[in-house]
Parts: sequence; C-alpha cells; structure tokens
Amino acid sequence: MQRISSWTKLVTALGLFRYGTVAGGVAPTPLKAEWLNMVQEELANFILAYLPELDADDNTQLLKAIQAFGAAYPLKATTLAGYGIIDAYTKPETDWLLSKKANNAITLAGYGIGDAYTKAVIDALLAAKQAAIDNLAATKQDKNTALMAANGWRLDKATGLLEQWGSGYCPPDATTAAINFPTPFAEVYNCFGNKVTPNSQDGDGNAAGALAISATQYQLFNDTVAYGATIHWRAIGRAPGY
Repeated sequence: MQRISSWTKLVTALGLFRYGTVAGGVAPTPLKAEWLNMVQEELANFILAYLPELDADDNTQLLKAIQAFGAAYPLKATTLAGYGIIDAYTKPETDWLLSKKANNAITLAGYGIGDAYTKAVIDALLAAKQAAIDNLAATKQDKNTALMAANGWRLDKATGLLEQWGSGYCPPDATTAAINFPTPFAEVYNCFGNKVTPNSQDGDGNAAGALAISATQYQLFNDTVAYGATIHWRAIGRAPGY
C-alpha cells in the first residue's frame, strides 16, 4: 500500500490529496490510474483471501471478508474465565511463539480452550519445555560414580570420558602384579600416581607411581630401595561404547 505521493508530487506535505487553487496557481492532485489500481487490488486480494470470488453486485464483500477473518482467527475471551481479550493469544500466534522457543513443536490439543490460549497457559508450556531441555542436559551429564570411595570411577555420558582413581601398596624397589581397573576402559589416555607421604630419607624422593598395562589393568611401581609406599593413582580415558 502506498500513498498517492508515490505517483505524483502534486500532493500536500504529508502526501495527501489536495484541492489546488486556480488563483494561487496550485494544481490539484491528479487521480492517477496507478493509485486507483493499487487500491483496487489491495481490496480485491483481501476479499479473495476469505471469499471464493468477487461479485460486482455485492457491495458488502469487504465486510463479509472481515467477518470471515474474525471467524478464522478469534480471540475467544468469553471462554477464558477471568481473562480479558488482551490476555489471550490466537492459535497461530501461539504456534509461532513455540516455534521460536525450540525446534520441536509442542502439541496443544486437549486444553479445552478452543483456538485461543491464555498467557498463563503459554508461559507454563514454555517453562515446561525449558525444564524438559534442562532435564535432558542434566541426564546427559549424569555421573555414575562413588566419588568418596578409595577406589572409584565416574563417566561423563555426554562425552564418554571415563575417570578412575584408587590407592594401593607397593613394596620397596618393586612393581606390583597386574591390578584390574574398577571398570574397563575402551582406551586409556593417561595413568599416573604418587606416594601418599614422601620419605625424605630416601634419595629417590617420589620415584613411585602407576602405569596402565592394558585397557583393563594397571600396575604400581616403587623405586625406593628402603621403604614401601602407599600410592594414590588416577587414570583417564574413553569408556566402552563411545
């Protein structure tokens, strides 16, 4: 839709039609065919959107089209107890709002409020949708773990990162037999350890630790000649199935 000023400069300062004056030498705004065609098509397009055809003998078609529009997109405030018209959304408006909230559309059937929904209902639905998303993220980040145990493990289900830890004793200047990890890895990225309490009398200092010998077992070693050692160890890697 455009004002007549889009087709002629002979208009008022606001782009409206003017009468013009002969004495003052001001020409009136011409009635341009382009403008009349534009107005005609605007009205015809609106009518045809809601009525099957144009009828030259019916001068109420614009009114009928407006009434049909109202029937197609009602704000049924009378069905929403305690709410005024400004507190209701049409169903198309609701679907658009929900489509902007998430990729997965929410079905709103069964609420018994026709084609209009209160803002309170929409806010509750959007909050429920967000809660479902948050819960999904929390589930993916769930940790299976015995965090306070001396030997334990935890799995990040979102990434497959598996972390394990524990402690054990290794005699002086020795390596333990193979020890099973609390749960098997698919692949070990790193495995290391240290004495719980270093022996200052020993020149080797903290020459003790842990090493993975497979995806399922590790060993502790202690290079200290004179003292046995309790070693805390930690390993990280990829869990099976990831």
